[in-house]
Amino acid sequence: MFPRLHLFIVICLSSFVSLAEDITDSAAPDIVPLVGAESAEGVLSEQEQIRYEVIAEEDPQAQQTTEHLEEIWEDVELKVLEERLAAVDADTDRAREEVKSEAEEPGLMRDEPVTKPDEVEAFTGNVYGSIRLRYRQTDAGGLIGDAGSRAGAQGEWRASQDSRAYARVELGFNLLDELDQLFSPSGSSGESQAGQSLFPRLYTVGFETPVIVASYGKSWSTYYKISNFTDRFDSNGSAAVGTFNAQTDGGATGTGRADQVLQTQAYIDFLPERSKVNPFNLNIQLQKGQPIPGVDGVNYQYSIGLSAVLDSREDYSLGVAYNLATVDELDNPAVRAAGIKGDAQALLIGARWFDDKSYIGVAVARLLNHETTDEGTYFDGWGSELYARYRLIKKYWLVGGYNWLTPDEEELQAGQYELLYGVIGLRYSIDEFNRLAYAEWRIDNTTNESGDDVGDIFTIGIRWDF
Repeated sequence: MFPRLHLFIVICLSSFVSLAEDITDSAAPDIVPLVGAESAEGVLSEQEQIRYEVIAEEDPQAQQTTEHLEEIWEDVELKVLEERLAAVDADTDRAREEVKSEAEEPGLMRDEPVTKPDEVEAFTGNVYGSIRLRYRQTDAGGLIGDAGSRAGAQGEWRASQDSRAYARVELGFNLLDELDQLFSPSGSSGESQAGQSLFPRLYTVGFETPVIVASYGKSWSTYYKISNFTDRFDSNGSAAVGTFNAQTDGGATGTGRADQVLQTQAYIDFLPERSKVNPFNLNIQLQKGQPIPGVDGVNYQYSIGLSAVLDSREDYSLGVAYNLATVDELDNPAVRAAGIKGDAQALLIGARWFDDKSYIGVAVARLLNHETTDEGTYFDGWGSELYARYRLIKKYWLVGGYNWLTPDEEELQAGQYELLYGVIGLRYSIDEFNRLAYAEWRIDNTTNESGDDVGDIFTIGIRWDF
C-alpha cells in the first residue's frame, strides 16, 4: 500500500511542479495573484486542486514540498506584478508626456533637480513651431482666425554634467487677422495680441547648477505653474482665475507670461521614499514695476510671485500660488477711475489627477484689484475653472469643463459683469496632443458690465506642431 501511495504522491507532485514551472516560464499576464492553496483555485483545475489540498493536509513530507510550491507561486506573483507595474509606469510616463504637450506647461526651467547624464553634449538646440487655426461661429457671424500660432528656438550649453546655461525666444503670430478678440472677450487665453501680426511671446536666458537655478526675461510665471492645470481647452478657457488678467497676456501683473521677470526655484526633499512624492518644488519670481493694464501713465511699484507644487510619483498634483503687484499711487485719479482700491493680489489653489485615459484639473482663485470687466473696470472677486478630458476610443477624446468669474456683491463699479460658461468638445489626436483637430461648443451665460449677454460660440480648429 505504502509504495503505491508513495508512487501516487510522486506522480502528482511531478505533474504539479511541471505545471508550476511552465507557468513561471511564461509569466502569463492573466494569472491572478496567488497565496497558498486557497488562492490557487482560480488557476488549477478542480482535480488538481483536490490533489493539492489532500497532499498539503495529510502528508508531512508533502507539506515541505507544498511550501516549495508556494514559493514558486510567490515567484510567479512577483514576476507578473513586476511586469504589470512596468506597464503601469510606461502608461504613466506616456500620460505625463501627453499632459505636458497638451498645454503651455512651463518646462524650460527644470521640473526636478538636475541629474548627471551619462554623456554630455556641449551644445544642443532646436527650432520649433505650432500652427493653430480655427473657425468660430458666433451671434455676430463666422470668423476664420488664429488660435495662438507661434514659432521659436531654444538651446543650451552644458559647462559640466550637472550645470547648464540656456536661452529661448518665441514669437506669436496671427496668420489671418486680429478680430477674434472682438467676438470672444476674455476668452482668448491670452494668446491674441490685438493689432499685432507678430509679437514676442517668450524670451528667456538662464542657468542651472545643483545649488542655483535662475532665469530672466519674459517667462511663464510662477502663478502659471498652477493655473496651467486647467488651461487646456483648445480654443476657450483660462479666463476665470486671473492668469491672463485685464484682457492681456498677464505679462505686466506677472501671472501669465511675465515681463522682465527674475525667477528661481528650490527643491526640498523632506518626505520619506515610501511616500512616493517628488521633491517639494518652490518657485519664486521678482518683477520690476510694469505699466498697470488699462491705466495710462501709472506703473506697479514691484511684483512678486510664489508657488509651490507637490507631485506624487504617480498621477496626482497639488499646488498653491500667490502673486502681488503693488500700487503706490492710489490717490491718482486714473487709478481711482479704473476701480483700483489697493494692490493687485491673486491667490490660487489647484489640483489635478490624470492617467493614460483621463485628466481632471480644478483651480480656485481669490482676486483683488486684479481682474477687469469687459470695459476695463477693476474689481474684487472669486474665480474657478474646471477642465476634464476622457479618451472615448483610440484617438478620440471628450473634453468638458467651465469657467466662472464673479465680482463681490459690494463691487458696484463692475455693473452686471459676470463671466460664466461651460465647454464641451470632441478632440481627434492625429499625433497625441502635438497634432490634432477639435470642435468645441462654448455654452455661454456671461453678461458684460452693461448687462448684455455675450452669446454661445462654436469652434472647429486644428493644431499642428513641428
